[in-house]
Amino acid sequence: MSYEGQQQRDPSTALGRAYAMGIVVILAFSAVAVRLYVLQIQRGEEFRNQSQNNFFRFERLEHSRGEIVDRRGRVLVTNRPAANIYITPAFFPQTAQLVTRLGRAIGMGRNETKTLSKVLDQAAEEGGLPILLADGLSTRSAEALRRRQLEMDLPLDAVPMVRSQDGVAAYLDPTVFPSPARALKRLGLLLGMDEREVVTLGRRVKRTRGLARYRDILVRRDVTPEVEGPLTLEVELGELPGVSVRRASARDYRFGSLAAHTIGYVNELSQTDLNERRSQGYRLGDVIGRAGVERTFEDALRGTDGRETVVVDSKGRAQSTDLAEELQKQVGLREKPRPGHRVVLTLDLELQRAAEQSFDGQAGAVILMEVDTGALLALTSTPSYNPSLLAGYFHPKEKARLASIRKLRPWRFRAIQDTFAPGSTFKIVTALAALDGQHTHSNEQITCPGHYDLGGIRWRCWRDKKGHGKVDIINSLAWSCDTFYYTMGARIGIESLVKMGKKLGFGAPTGASLGRESSGIMPSQDWFRRHREIYTLGQAVNASIGQGKVTVTPMQLAVAYVAIANGGHVMRPRIASRIETYDGNIVEEISPEVVRTLDVDPYHLKLVQDGLRKVVNHPSGTAYRRRLASMEVSGKTGTAQVRKLGADRKKSRSMEWKYRDHAWFAAYAPSDAPEVAVVVFNEHGGSGSSAAAPIAMKILDAWRIQKEENRSLNTATQKIPSMVVGAAVVNPASGPSVTRNQP
Repeated sequence: MSYEGQQQRDPSTALGRAYAMGIVVILAFSAVAVRLYVLQIQRGEEFRNQSQNNFFRFERLEHSRGEIVDRRGRVLVTNRPAANIYITPAFFPQTAQLVTRLGRAIGMGRNETKTLSKVLDQAAEEGGLPILLADGLSTRSAEALRRRQLEMDLPLDAVPMVRSQDGVAAYLDPTVFPSPARALKRLGLLLGMDEREVVTLGRRVKRTRGLARYRDILVRRDVTPEVEGPLTLEVELGELPGVSVRRASARDYRFGSLAAHTIGYVNELSQTDLNERRSQGYRLGDVIGRAGVERTFEDALRGTDGRETVVVDSKGRAQSTDLAEELQKQVGLREKPRPGHRVVLTLDLELQRAAEQSFDGQAGAVILMEVDTGALLALTSTPSYNPSLLAGYFHPKEKARLASIRKLRPWRFRAIQDTFAPGSTFKIVTALAALDGQHTHSNEQITCPGHYDLGGIRWRCWRDKKGHGKVDIINSLAWSCDTFYYTMGARIGIESLVKMGKKLGFGAPTGASLGRESSGIMPSQDWFRRHREIYTLGQAVNASIGQGKVTVTPMQLAVAYVAIANGGHVMRPRIASRIETYDGNIVEEISPEVVRTLDVDPYHLKLVQDGLRKVVNHPSGTAYRRRLASMEVSGKTGTAQVRKLGADRKKSRSMEWKYRDHAWFAAYAPSDAPEVAVVVFNEHGGSGSSAAAPIAMKILDAWRIQKEENRSLNTATQKIPSMVVGAAVVNPASGPSVTRNQP
């Protein structure tokens, strides 16, 4: 094709394109012009008025905190619908601004309106009479004032007017006119807040500056329906400017006080917490785990907030106009919140119930633990609290109940935080230390005349004057002969006792991951020096039977008996087995952990095991009357003296509760192939044989029954054919069971 040919066709082609582009441009500008005409001419006044009174409010969409379930997936803690009350300071009544705008309509100066607003605030606090705004107003000025009042959307009776011969007098009624004092007073009345709470809230609102004024302040979490209804009505009527009622979720502890110390509770962040966690996205008014699992797994349980854009008027009321919808679309309407992860505990709901129902003392703890994995199947602390009544808002009735039993220290997690003399349950330490150091052997017999003398001091055996006669290592445990252990304590000294005690886990936290743990005391000679006490051999004699300066936590004792039961493996107590997403995907597996393995002769361990078996299963054993007919149990009773009683131990029963002996029982079962260990501590309960062993046996029997039922169920299930449908296994006997994704 020649160059001339191209030149001849180019003008017509260009002209056609120009016409087309011109038409497109004309149509585009026409569309814009029509749209501008509609927005600015036809509906301009409407949108102008609306835009002056519309603001963005970015509402938080609170995340759902993760669930806590037992080892079988039964929900222990979840969330339920709730209503929270917020104040947005930017939309809270500003008395000075409102009075200034009214004053300008009738020619009042700034200083006059400033003084008047202060007087109005004070009158609102005190519930005073109407205050004169202006007197002798002309009809024209009165009409201008009324128009300004309507523009500001103030209640009609907020500015009452009285006509007289001298003109019109206008007043400000503090009981109706919007003011912080009036709104706070009304809000406090509806929420049942005391004067201190109202004043504190008022200061928080007043201190807010800049863009922070558009951020919500949480006033009350999880209000009752009886409060929510009237408050919502007043908000909708414009009686509480800047106050909003929003749907949220609250923590639901399904079984009340069951396992309360273990599970823990949540409540609002303090200012200190906020300073430490602000970078992690926490805000004032958020809740945080305060104890137990809720605190330990805070990072996993906490989700991420979402956000919703809401267009509101000058009083903070949500708008649903066309303009509001357009503005929402421009900014972005909604960001979904992300729920927290689910924590699967090792606890078993049925066994936890059995442990709590079996315990009949005023105070104490129960621990049921798997010997091979360290998994905690039941963990109690008595007395307890109801976490549902603490989450967000401390219920007055629960506060009063806990105050009435404060001497029993209901907040203390006795299983891990309190230490006590372990009494005769500690004799396993002395026995292993004596055998390991070759200070005794299986055939040695020591005569017990009912006492032991050292340096002019006489230590009595619990059998009093009769004594136990000739005692070997096995019978020393079965009969709980104090004289045998006094003798061993004097032979081996305190350092050998402390060394063996530490091997078994005493004297240090167990690592149970349930909050701060007490270490207890393993009193070495260095310990006595540091505490400015003189060490004598008598200290070792006393410590040999778990008295004197020796103290342990119930959890430490459970760890020690688990090690005896499983052949010498000291396990870390485990409260959770895994963390998973809300829809079942595994995030983290929490595996059993062996802290250390005892370097003791297996034969020596076997001698101790034989002694513990005889405690329960031989007619001469101290717990023989408490044995189970259905299963052989091995264990040790312990009665820890709180106050010196002399020869007559029966005096403890008639003493004031706080001076009575502590009752202990530590055991494992079945004796031949141990699977679980149990520790019962009954504070000031009396004898370990009568006040702790029966409780432990009930719990072990509940475990046995559950095991047999599960075995029967598994056998029956295996006989029923299953059909695989997609990713779910459908069993005619039990229904669908969703297969979880593995990592």
